[in-house]
Amino acid sequence: MDNPNFIFFHWKKEQKVLEKNLGILKQHSDTNAVHDLRVAIKKLRAILKLYILIKQEPEWQYLLKNTELLFAVLGKQRDVEICLGLVTTYEKETNCRYAELKLYLQSLLKKTQYWSKRALHQYRKKELTKTAFLLQLDEELQEKEQVIQKILLILHSHLADIKKYFRQPHKVRQHLKEIYYWINIIPDDPRLQAYHKKELHIILDDFGNWQDQEILLTIMKHFRKDYLPRSFPEYDSMKTLENIVKEKKESLLKTTIPKTRRLLKKISAAQKKQVISVVDIEFNPESSPTDII
Repeated sequence: MDNPNFIFFHWKKEQKVLEKNLGILKQHSDTNAVHDLRVAIKKLRAILKLYILIKQEPEWQYLLKNTELLFAVLGKQRDVEICLGLVTTYEKETNCRYAELKLYLQSLLKKTQYWSKRALHQYRKKELTKTAFLLQLDEELQEKEQVIQKILLILHSHLADIKKYFRQPHKVRQHLKEIYYWINIIPDDPRLQAYHKKELHIILDDFGNWQDQEILLTIMKHFRKDYLPRSFPEYDSMKTLENIVKEKKESLLKTTIPKTRRLLKKISAAQKKQVISVVDIEFNPESSPTDII
């Protein structure tokens, strides 16, 4: 990548992924396209947030307003699709059938697919083009090394914040996801080895699995308590399944949080060995690398 404005380069890359999957979904519903489109939006959101932190312009968050609305609607469909997949997996593991639950999820899927179709056809991508233009014209982003230095400082500060949220796993996951996307934006740089990208990816997968279990558990409880008659045989088997899912969720969290703490300590140790010199940059992060232990 010869263009020093690597932030603009990655924005255009993810914008193309979004537009490709948007075209697919306007033709027909596709599980993979929904997933890929939402991942592209997550990456665009992370790029914009990084740009806001670099420029220190918090009011620019509105730039993805309509895209965030599309993301939220598609998320409803994605949640149901994940739940259907998990229920099928648990049927095999428990040798039980959850027919009423699956019928309920299938009815939800039809409804959420309709919402997605409507949102997709209403969506206009002008804000993506406007933001791309903003990134392209920003002369500061042409100063590659200075931009990388600022990002490294932002990463230090962001990592330091994570220790505040260990009782809020969703926020830990959100922070780690942003960090993962940000380190993938930076062109190959030996300083990035401190972040143990492969290990971070594994932890994010574990957090993602934990969140999927939580969504399934919430939907199952709502269906059983509010809709499923107690006289149905499936009522008791669903209570048993809820306990299985709850144990799975808790087990994931018990292993993932300690792994995250260990990773943060490794990153901190690696950062202490690095000498980060910030030249002619007026940028003052609140936290230092040693704060994340």
